[in-house]
Amino acid sequence: MERMPDPVDQAVAHARAKAARTLPVFVAMLLAVVAMSLPLPRRFVAVVPLVLVVVLTVRLLRFLTDRKGSEKVVPAMTLVVAGVLLATLGLQGLFYPQVRDYEACVAGAQTSEALAACEQLRDGVFWGARELG
Repeated sequence: MERMPDPVDQAVAHARAKAARTLPVFVAMLLAVVAMSLPLPRRFVAVVPLVLVVVLTVRLLRFLTDRKGSEKVVPAMTLVVAGVLLATLGLQGLFYPQVRDYEACVAGAQTSEALAACEQLRDGVFWGARELG
């Protein structure tokens, strides 16, 4: 005669499986955030952990398909954050010369006037008032 599995044991097994799938997502997101703080062009290395975050989070959401919706909120938010960071990297790649020049200006600014000039440079480039070579 087969015994029915204990609901507590099932819940513990599910929690362990969920944790095993969540930890790599957390580590990859942490690596991506650290890589996003690197200077250009090294910052683009963040694409690798961000793509890994997307893949692992989709797998986690598939694992959670039969669970209640509240368990899926954090993975869904993780996908949104990863998407925003990927879009940010895409825009920085699209405007690479302007972003590079702005970051170099800010890095070399010694005074508040120099920093204000960098802010004007940024505003002019991104709002079309000024073009950079």
